[in-house]
Amino acid sequence: MIAYKVHPDYPLVIVSNRDEFFERPTEPIHTWDCQPTILAGKDLKAGGTWLGANSLGKVAFLTNVRNFRKPPHPHPRSRGNLVLDFLKSPKDFSARQYQEEVLKTVSDYEGFNLFVFDGNHASYVGGDPLQSYNLEPGFHAVSNANWNTVWPKTAKLKTNVEQVFDSFPMNENWRTFVTLEFFRLLANADLVKEDSLLPDTGIGLERERYLSSIRIRVPGYGTRASTILFYGKDGVEMLERTFPDPLSNEYSERREVLAFSES
Repeated sequence: MIAYKVHPDYPLVIVSNRDEFFERPTEPIHTWDCQPTILAGKDLKAGGTWLGANSLGKVAFLTNVRNFRKPPHPHPRSRGNLVLDFLKSPKDFSARQYQEEVLKTVSDYEGFNLFVFDGNHASYVGGDPLQSYNLEPGFHAVSNANWNTVWPKTAKLKTNVEQVFDSFPMNENWRTFVTLEFFRLLANADLVKEDSLLPDTGIGLERERYLSSIRIRVPGYGTRASTILFYGKDGVEMLERTFPDPLSNEYSERREVLAFSES
């Protein structure tokens, strides 16, 4: 869930859950030792990331596209590098330029949704069928289908995040209040009760039900982390709750800040 150029002091706010197999080795958000200008989680299997920012004011994130009606890619490249490559790019390499570069290589990957923001402009590329465009200010939601596709859980989260923006005065305490609300929304594990509202991605109705909640809780698979990103004038703040297993209500929480620099 994205609020893009909605708040006067935070042109980008991201409210997100990362869903993954719990056996996949992962590091939570941190400043990378090998790339100290990057703040992101790390996929220890393939080396990339799903959400991150850098000290040049760039932000990127990626979700997988779920479509089991298509045959799998025979030799896919790691999608996490799509985020990492943008965060490693020079300051003058814009989101729109990167968008064009990704379009040239999209067939090398399994399906994805990629969001990139360079501090001025935000772009999207991905989906199935493939889409590419520059974002307009407002609220946007994406899960494992094309950008702004209305799935029950994305519609619910988008509506609730909009209500949080409307409910709290945009003053010096705004960020503190909304953080707690955003984490509460991301923890919602209610399944969709009407089967007719569920998508059909080729995994069968029972699995569509299990994956229909905002926080997914399936043995071995589910929401690994809930992350909130605030993009301010001087830097990025990321807050994250990580879960030890998909069925647990326990979590570890961390806060990381990355200041912007000129180079």
